[in-house]
Amino acid sequence: MFRAIITMMDVPSALTLLAPRIQRLSRGGALLIFSCCLIALGPLGYLWWRFDLSSTWDWFSWLIADGTPGQVEVQGAVRQTGADDQTAGLIMLLFGVGFTLLPSVVQIGLARFVSIPALGLLVKVSLGLDLATDWGPIWELAASNPWYQQQFVWWPLVGLARLAATALGAILASVIVQSATLLVAAAMLYLTAVIVVGPTPTRGLTAQTMEG
Repeated sequence: MFRAIITMMDVPSALTLLAPRIQRLSRGGALLIFSCCLIALGPLGYLWWRFDLSSTWDWFSWLIADGTPGQVEVQGAVRQTGADDQTAGLIMLLFGVGFTLLPSVVQIGLARFVSIPALGLLVKVSLGLDLATDWGPIWELAASNPWYQQQFVWWPLVGLARLAATALGAILASVIVQSATLLVAAAMLYLTAVIVVGPTPTRGLTAQTMEG
């Protein structure tokens, strides 16, 4: 199962396979697929933000909330640089955005190197952090849904079903939705290039043109 998860996170490898196919599309075909991707990107982006990025941001906000040791340490380090309050606030904001995106960046960027011990450990830690921060909102969604109580009735089964649904939802949000969003967004960039510049000629056509 872990191998399947790593494969789904490996967006760069998927793009390597997808890019040549996109570049051979006609302008009309590229425009049609671009329109479909544009329609899909909205719901995917919302799900990624709602159940992945925002929960990581909330966890970070809790970590450095007013009066917490985390806030004291970070603000102390920022103020030691001589920054004023406005600059310190901006640095904190950028630090929070970086912290929110870091697990996704590590997973997507290093998934293909998971066989290297140090990098593999980094991917596993970032994935674990992502799953942990995504767990809460998805569990709340499952716990507030009366469907489980109606279907399973017996409390232990209800709790087990909600637990399984939360685990599956966390994997969907942290891996599948995340990778799909980034893959669709990257594919749209390639499609835009085809629409503007035109398809890339194949080797066969290039050779024939040169001979002619």
